[in-house]
Amino acid sequence: MKKTQSRSICGALLSALMLVSGLYAADHSNGRKARHNRIVGVWDVEVTVLDCSTGGQLTGFRGLHKYERGGTAQVVPSTNPANLSAHVGIWRYVGKNQYELKFKMFRFDGSGNNIGWAVVKNDVQINDAATEYAGSGQADVFDSSGNSVGKSCPTFVGTRFTK
Repeated sequence: MKKTQSRSICGALLSALMLVSGLYAADHSNGRKARHNRIVGVWDVEVTVLDCSTGGQLTGFRGLHKYERGGTAQVVPSTNPANLSAHVGIWRYVGKNQYELKFKMFRFDGSGNNIGWAVVKNDVQINDAATEYAGSGQADVFDSSGNSVGKSCPTFVGTRFTK
């Protein structure tokens, strides 16, 4: 009888420990997901496009970056939409306050003809309060046949867009 009670008590304690450790793991996992998703939201951004070889500024513009749960992103530049499309992309969490962003946009000439696209890859660093961020990377530019025609090196700084 005592042996059966001991087994029951041990079984109950083991079940309780497993339940508590499972709850801890779930909380810890949610905490990790919360950190991963800190970039989620809309950001008001100032973009500077540099010549990768010289570091000289080619252009600059404002834009909005929108990051969604699950790893998708949208970038809306303040440039004329007849010349450059909105950008659609993906993002991923790399490590503490660090993310990678990759997006594609289409380019057009003055008559509205598609002249190709660009694929941009950026590294993004968010501050501890998740209110500001900065990034830099490289844009690979292609013609409408998919031939590489150049590159540029964008940098940006931004603040979280709030009400």
